[in-house]
Amino acid sequence: MVDKTTPEDNKTVVNLDLDDKDDKNEHHSNGNAPTQLIFNGRDLEGSTLVDGQHHHKIPPTMEGNSLTQDIDSHVQQLKYNDNRVALDRAINALVDILRQMVEENKSRPVLYPTTDNDLNVLKLNIKMEHSTVEDYSRLNKDSLAHLLSEKVTNVIRHLFSLKDRIDDTASKVFVTGDLNSGKSTFCNALLRRKILPEDQQPCTNVFCEVIDPRDNNGLEEVHAVPIGVTYNIRDESTYQIFPISELESLVYQSSRYSILKIYVHDQRPIEQSLLKNGVVDISLIDAPGLNLDSYQTTQVFSRQEEIDLVVFVVNAADLFTLSGREFITAAANEKNLIFIVINKFDCIRDKQRCKERILNQISELSPQTHKDASEFVHFVSSEEVVNGLPGPSDDGDENSDPNGNPRPDPDFDHLEASLRKFVLEKRAVSKLLPAKTYLINLLDDLDTVFKLNERLYKENRDMLLGQLDEITPQYEKAMSSSSKISGHIDRLIETTATECYNFTRDAIKNTIDNIEDTPLIPFPGLNDMYRFTKETRMALVDKVLGSVDASERYARQKTLETFEIIRDVGRKALDDDNLLADKSLRDDYMFTSKKHHQLRRVIDEEISVKDFFDPSYERFMQAIGLSGTFSSVSNTSSPSWWVLSGKQGQIWKNSLSAVAVYSSTKIFHNGLFMVKNFVSIRDVFNWRFLQNVVTPLSIGVAIVSVSYLVYDIPTAFQRKSIQRIKRHLGSTDYIHNNSSRVSKECTKVLNYASREVMNSFRTSIDTTAAKKDKIISQLKDSEQSVQFYHRLFRSIRTQGEIVRGIKIDNFYSSVD
Repeated sequence: MVDKTTPEDNKTVVNLDLDDKDDKNEHHSNGNAPTQLIFNGRDLEGSTLVDGQHHHKIPPTMEGNSLTQDIDSHVQQLKYNDNRVALDRAINALVDILRQMVEENKSRPVLYPTTDNDLNVLKLNIKMEHSTVEDYSRLNKDSLAHLLSEKVTNVIRHLFSLKDRIDDTASKVFVTGDLNSGKSTFCNALLRRKILPEDQQPCTNVFCEVIDPRDNNGLEEVHAVPIGVTYNIRDESTYQIFPISELESLVYQSSRYSILKIYVHDQRPIEQSLLKNGVVDISLIDAPGLNLDSYQTTQVFSRQEEIDLVVFVVNAADLFTLSGREFITAAANEKNLIFIVINKFDCIRDKQRCKERILNQISELSPQTHKDASEFVHFVSSEEVVNGLPGPSDDGDENSDPNGNPRPDPDFDHLEASLRKFVLEKRAVSKLLPAKTYLINLLDDLDTVFKLNERLYKENRDMLLGQLDEITPQYEKAMSSSSKISGHIDRLIETTATECYNFTRDAIKNTIDNIEDTPLIPFPGLNDMYRFTKETRMALVDKVLGSVDASERYARQKTLETFEIIRDVGRKALDDDNLLADKSLRDDYMFTSKKHHQLRRVIDEEISVKDFFDPSYERFMQAIGLSGTFSSVSNTSSPSWWVLSGKQGQIWKNSLSAVAVYSSTKIFHNGLFMVKNFVSIRDVFNWRFLQNVVTPLSIGVAIVSVSYLVYDIPTAFQRKSIQRIKRHLGSTDYIHNNSSRVSKECTKVLNYASREVMNSFRTSIDTTAAKKDKIISQLKDSEQSVQFYHRLFRSIRTQGEIVRGIKIDNFYSSVD
């Protein structure tokens, strides 16, 4: 930074040499950052920032040192605004990243480190059975993700509070500490007035915020804000007004009020006052003791994000309590520098030993504070400063000086000077540095978490790719094998069904054809014809049904053989020896529903005379022994299949003998007559000749024919019955129906085995397909997560460079 003063117009030109690293900030890269500042000392009026109640016009003529200080003030203001905008943008970017992280966590859990020792802001601090969990690998991943989402949501709220705080022109100094550490006394010493109640017992149960009354029309009063109400000074319904004198009773009413807004005047000059200093509005917050109760302790912790500077008051005799340690550790995540005031130091005898013990504890809790202990650690006695100060409505005792300070106290004066310097002269450090520190810690945590998630999801993606490469051939092989096995089993079933159909058809047909000329029932004679007819028809039907039963037995055997083949095929293809092990084929359950009643109705059909006669020349010739089967009449004998009862055979013998004797006698007698009386050939055709020769022959033929018909009754009736059965079988399509029935029963049973095998195939395929789909889905999620965390990892690295490039410490130390 170079400044040049031109005496003729009393102007100072300041060149701003910005660091090249600042170009990483968006507000620099757009070319709008000022590189030169022209300061007009003659026309400048007032401060560049918010003035106090008293507006001072700067004289037109200024000394060199005063002019330089004013220019430095302007430069600080420009740099402050520059850094504030950069932090605002970084906060907005981080909020967007965290929201994406929460949305990602809903679909795919954000993996949390097994140990969170390296985390600051995102540390979960889970306690189980009164001990803090250190190894998170034993906890459920989804539960950790849920806890992390809640933590991130709280972080987002905190970031918005940080943004509001750095955008706010006011600074809040938060005074807290353990019970009876003298916080209220310390606040009164800073104000140089006895405003807040003091007692040996804890008396401050409600948060008290001391504010300059400029915004309250200069009125000194207390605005008590009820619990659950948001304070608005312009809306009197949000608070109750009390005089300062009732403050002593109001501080105990923690069940009614959440905070007391105390508007009081600081009578000291601007250069000495904290509340009204002409540069920045400061409010002083007196908090209840940390270990008063758990509810108020939680409130104190929650107010860390709303304040710019923490002043932690410690009782010199008690040192740091457990709640105090936890508070400082948590505050160190956001605020590198914390004012620590060791109060009541005048009561300690061995002061050096006390200092050493406290400084050792501070070095563990807040190393940065311990490093600058001369500025941030103060050993004082607030009681000595407060003695003789004026109360809420008086002007002090007679020994007080015009500024309200009864006696000088070098230690307290040094504390107050350090506090004023930090708040006023280094307000960027008090207001912006906590935000920067918090953002850096958060970015480091996100860097750790995102790097871990990207690495783990990459490993998971590679593992899933290997599993997919392994299971894909298995799936394709199973699909191909399923198609082949299904076709093979279908062909086995079809072949078996066809064989059973053909066998049944041929069996029934052959049975009917083979029994056409074979008597089934011996002929009992003409006197028992009715029984003969019934038994003959029943025997014929039983013969047909027997062929059907034989076909069913054949079908059972073929079905059982094919069932075993199908099971072996399935076991071999699935490599499962237990396939259908608990299933067996009960062939006795096959063909349980038979439809033979239609065929049996043939037995009960009406019998006519025509059913007993079925003459034919061939059978007649065969009956008299003249068929080609026999060589001569003398050798005529009954065929092997000829079966007659004794009575039926006797009738046929008697008939043949009578015809033979009668015919031969008449023919011989008439022949002699013809020879004796033969005159000419014409005599052969006369009536007498015909009467003597033809008549005996006709009678013989008649006798033979009747005998043949009687002889042929058993076979004729059987043939006629077979013809009737054939007609019935043809009209009802009996052979096809039974063949189809047997075939379908085989198909039905074998289809059960086929379904079991194919269901096992489908189960295997579905299981493999489900595994494959799951792997693909997980692979897709892993790939999306890898890309997601890689993108966010680059974003936080960019934001980290921007935030770390914001110069706060170096800049303000350079202008001191």
